[in-house]
Amino acid sequence: MTITILKIMVIGVLIYLIWALFHHKLNKSLTLPILLEYLLTAVLVIILLLGVII
Repeated sequence: MTITILKIMVIGVLIYLIWALFHHKLNKSLTLPILLEYLLTAVLVIILLLGVII
């Protein structure tokens, strides 16, 4: 069961990252700080959700 929840979390985070990068790429506003912000937010979400699950 934990593996299934982990897969769902990873898929959700990947969808979040793809959507965010696509949005900023269309607006031509994608910069390194924005990219790092989204990546760090995704990592933080995974860490927090793993803390809740475990």
